Amino acid sequence: MLNVGVIGAGLLGARHARVYAELAGCRLAGVYDVDHARAAAVASRHGARAFASPGEMLRAGVDAVAVATPDHVHHDPVMACLDGGAHVFVEKPLALDPAEARAMVDRAAERRRILMVNYSQRWLPESRRIEDLVTSGRLGEIAFIESHRWDAAWVPERMIAAWADRTTPIHFMSSHDIDLILSWTGRRVRTVYATARRGALSRGDTVDGYNALLTLDGGVRVGLHSSWILPETFPSAADSRFELLGSEGAVFLDGNRREMAVFTSRHSERVTFGGPRTADEVGGRLAGAFVESARAFLSAVGADDHAAPTSAANTLHVVEVQAAIVASAAQGVELRLGLAPDRA
Repeated sequence: MLNVGVIGAGLLGARHARVYAELAGCRLAGVYDVDHARAAAVASRHGARAFASPGEMLRAGVDAVAVATPDHVHHDPVMACLDGGAHVFVEKPLALDPAEARAMVDRAAERRRILMVNYSQRWLPESRRIEDLVTSGRLGEIAFIESHRWDAAWVPERMIAAWADRTTPIHFMSSHDIDLILSWTGRRVRTVYATARRGALSRGDTVDGYNALLTLDGGVRVGLHSSWILPETFPSAADSRFELLGSEGAVFLDGNRREMAVFTSRHSERVTFGGPRTADEVGGRLAGAFVESARAFLSAVGADDHAAPTSAANTLHVVEVQAAIVASAAQGVELRLGLAPDRA
């Protein structure tokens, strides 16, 4: 029975807390947040304890900690938990700064602790279907991939208004898509050219969005669009589209509708995916990709599996790509990403 703590009691932190309170094989040991009243409210729902500090939580003997703080403040709590002997499941993005991300990966290796990133979208059935189509070769050689992520303007302007200017849509929204693309293809990004825009949001210091063109190993071209300026009349907080075109077939996925069209040299089909998506309530419990991602973390801890697919070490390149997108847009030039010496 693993004792799991949660740092951060916002929307995602509260979801983490509920998941560990409901999953078999673990118990929610407690919650910490800079807003103690918020931590106490989340903890009380599940009969857990609200801690006054991360240190107090670690001294209480937690085995693992989920870090669900804002995007730009993952480094310090992750490092503190690793130093305190806990395994860590951190929300995406691992970090905004690649140097911080590498430091966390190195510290996890030094302390022999599991450090995994919550790339939950890998567990969606539609993501698994695309993975199978790509890795089986039924699409042939992948040539083009398009990813579109949109959020409503109320997300940066109200939901995360306190720190929206310290993250970007590429980090807050497109982390999942970049991770999926790298995972599906098994390739690394070699060049990045990106542009950014400001002015649609009420706060001019918050970027509206990015367009980026990536070149992967073997010449695969990836187009990324990520913006959060949809109007109030848009019926949901977010939406997405995926397109993959290969030498032998193509896939088109409508995110919110969960509708996929597949065309290969031998057949075509249209599929609508059902069941729980990311974190839907089923029979009084949360179910979906988020829950399966958390379950995979607990399994990795139980098996002492430091090479889990979404480990921080295995997904470090996502952070490098995101940083290159932001830097390219700021500098107005194409950037080339090289291999780190120890990964050459």
